[in-house]
Amino acid sequence: MTPADLLTSNDLVRALDLLGVVVMGITGGGIAARLNFDPVGFAVVGIVSGLGGGILRDVILDRGIPAAFDGPWYFVCSLLGAGFAFLITSEGRALNHLMVVLDAIALGLWAATGTAKSLATGLDMLPALLLGVLSAVGGGAIRDVMVGRIPVIFGGGPLYATSALVASVATWAVAALRLDPAWVIAAAALGTALALVSAWRRWTLPGRADSLVTLSPAQVATLIKRARWAERRKLARQAREMVAEEAAADQVDAASPSADR
Repeated sequence: MTPADLLTSNDLVRALDLLGVVVMGITGGGIAARLNFDPVGFAVVGIVSGLGGGILRDVILDRGIPAAFDGPWYFVCSLLGAGFAFLITSEGRALNHLMVVLDAIALGLWAATGTAKSLATGLDMLPALLLGVLSAVGGGAIRDVMVGRIPVIFGGGPLYATSALVASVATWAVAALRLDPAWVIAAAALGTALALVSAWRRWTLPGRADSLVTLSPAQVATLIKRARWAERRKLARQAREMVAEEAAADQVDAASPSADR
């Protein structure tokens, strides 16, 4: 059994895979809700979010029908997620935390699956890594472009693309070292762990802030927070200066009568 066989045939892995599609459908539906889309928009954005990366990978590999079309479950899960976002608000601290965890699990699995499938078709290391990352974050990037946003993976957000790359490199190492296929689960878990920690610690990659022309939503939020903090510090400094000036003026006024006498 190869790593690709393990990732595509294990029932638990498949269940987590489908759960990740649901989560991405909810995420896409949340964006559709903020843009006031109708049910058709929710469905399209949900499908693209959940299935876009895998479909693009399978089309590039040209190995028959894409996995998303091999049965109804992938489309059903993406539509369930989009329908959930349409009918029920996806806001809430507990739900958001759960979605982050499930999204990170799916990211690690999708990156490992994409890399393993690419290696199984005979691709070299770099193309296999590229398709692994594409499998994990391609759907979200296509979704963002489709709704007129700069993809979050381009900066300001959690290290999802980096986490996918880590999982892909680890999967390639399992194949290159001819380790037991079960180690590919550890490779996927490595990418998942990095995604979770980066989301928790709010890690981002350094960017060229001085050369930014347009910003992603996450970058805009960060810029606003920094501007507000700078404005608060400026107002506090001005208040201290005013208090100091008033105190100095009071001292002058207090000293003036004695000087006159």
